[in-house]
Amino acid sequence: MNNKSNLLAMKKLINITLISLIISSTFNIHAQVPDSVYYNRLFYLCKTWGHVKYYHTETANGNVNWDDELLMVVSGIKNAPDNSSFNDSLLIMLNNAGEMGTSTAYMPNIPDSLNLNSGYSWIQNPIFTDSVRSILDTIRSRFRPQSNVYVGQAYNGGPPSFVIDNQYREGPYYPDENMRILSLFRFWNIINYFFPYKSIMDQEWDTTLHEMIPYFIEATDDLSYNLAVKRLTTRINDSHGQLSSYIFQLWDGHHHTPFLTKFIDTNMVISKVLPEVTEVMPGDIILEIDGLDINEIRDSLREYAAGSNDEFINRMINKMIMLGNYGDFSITVNDGVSSHTETLVRDITNYERLVAKTGPVWYDTLVNGYCNFGIVDMSRLEADDVETMFNELWDTDAIVFDIRGYPRQTLWYIVDYLYNSPINISNFTYPDIDYPGRLYWKYEFIGTGTPNPYEGNVIILHDINTISQAEYTCMGLEQFDGAIKIGSTTAAADGNTSSIYLPGHIFTAATFLGIYYPDYTPTQRIGIIPDYEVNYTINGLKNNRDEVMDFALNCDFVDIAHNMSENDISFYPNPVSNIMRYNISDNYNNDPFLIEIYDLYGRLVLTKKVLPQTEGEIDIVTLNSGTYVIRCRMKNKIFTQIITKM
Repeated sequence: MNNKSNLLAMKKLINITLISLIISSTFNIHAQVPDSVYYNRLFYLCKTWGHVKYYHTETANGNVNWDDELLMVVSGIKNAPDNSSFNDSLLIMLNNAGEMGTSTAYMPNIPDSLNLNSGYSWIQNPIFTDSVRSILDTIRSRFRPQSNVYVGQAYNGGPPSFVIDNQYREGPYYPDENMRILSLFRFWNIINYFFPYKSIMDQEWDTTLHEMIPYFIEATDDLSYNLAVKRLTTRINDSHGQLSSYIFQLWDGHHHTPFLTKFIDTNMVISKVLPEVTEVMPGDIILEIDGLDINEIRDSLREYAAGSNDEFINRMINKMIMLGNYGDFSITVNDGVSSHTETLVRDITNYERLVAKTGPVWYDTLVNGYCNFGIVDMSRLEADDVETMFNELWDTDAIVFDIRGYPRQTLWYIVDYLYNSPINISNFTYPDIDYPGRLYWKYEFIGTGTPNPYEGNVIILHDINTISQAEYTCMGLEQFDGAIKIGSTTAAADGNTSSIYLPGHIFTAATFLGIYYPDYTPTQRIGIIPDYEVNYTINGLKNNRDEVMDFALNCDFVDIAHNMSENDISFYPNPVSNIMRYNISDNYNNDPFLIEIYDLYGRLVLTKKVLPQTEGEIDIVTLNSGTYVIRCRMKNKIFTQIITKM
């Protein structure tokens, strides 16, 4: 062991002894501090610990086991009789990190839009003594971009990876209080420094930390601890923000109902049943499960359902309700005529049977005797079959790409049959693993192109089951000239995920690449906006109709040549205060058109039908300040623009 290692070991032993003395004297002098004081101390401990973990040279290079330092200091902080003692404990932890290194390396200037860690004002909070504040500020001022043992890269060009940051994951299913604090702090700081969508959460991430501390401290068993983590994952407002653990899955259940459901008009509606099930039918509205009102069940599960938008949250609630233990359960439904109660059986094989598909992966069909559509099930199309699929559908008037499921990485092959050159499919914001809290832009191009692209039209089907790679596939296909998107809102969680490992055999996930359209239109929490919104209906389910597909098989769509451009219609000024004006080119001023404005959550906030004219204005005084998507639809043509309301 070298001299430096000897000194560090001796220093650590001395500090462990000091912590023990502080804890011992505290128990003899003063009763445990009030919860409110303890929780507030934990808030600032979390921020302090994360600041050192990602910015300090000695923790970044692995010379200090920062998890262990936290576990040692927590008890002293909990029982410190006053603020001075609290700071003494912090100083012990900070001193154990060693002296912050110095560097003459260049410090990049980061615009606010790319700075997740947007401020250090918390360091100036009066809870800290001058000594603690000085150390924290020194770490801040001396920091330069550096590699960090706690974060890597999943693969070359991929998102950050936190696989190595997994200490104590394999411990007891119900970790002790200090270990639960480590769990909360690890997740919170990873999100704080690397989650590219921190700025669009429903509430400030600091507020979430204050909110979650009591849940983790007061968890009394393995299940309540797991549910505390599950609550935490919902606060990032990300459909990728899921949790997996043995304890949670026991609670959630492994066995599935013999039916699938959709959420339609505030109702949980049966959408598909197994062939042998005759007691309930598609289109039946669920009223009760095991004698409990379905809305009360839904309300009780809401806090455990993670999602980027309400539609996906409702889908996740449906999923939790359908899962359970093996065996009988009772269900009360309304079939449109009367209500009745039946007994059905959950079984582990039900789900696979319900989602199994038969029939061709692609086929063509003639509509109205003259227009020929190719239809492709993107959830089953393999990369090796793309060439054959295009050969067989090459002469169709349009290809319908059904992306209401998860594709098999086929987009990267399909684009070479649609475009004559590479396409800028999206712009990414990457978390900088060498500069925690910083994002940087990367412009993504895919494909090589072909001199003879497909000459028919492209129709894209999507719904709430369209998530992640499926949404990215929509983004690639919709660049096809004249492409049409049909369906409903998607899961609004595009971008690669990374796992976060927590004590108690838990791993969670979140989206760690920011995905934007080439014009910088965001996708997270918005999803893919359809050109034609088509929703499922109870009547459609009763009659076994695929209303989205039925709408798509319209011969009018094969005649679409081009979408409108800025030469055809313009909206100005931008940014705008209260009145948005527009001009229409002579090519379109004889036709009525529809103007729709969507917020960044994909919600339609304003609609205006416009009679044929060359210019006009829209009153948007009722809209809050922010960014919106304005869409103009004229006949079968679409124009989309981003606007900013001041």
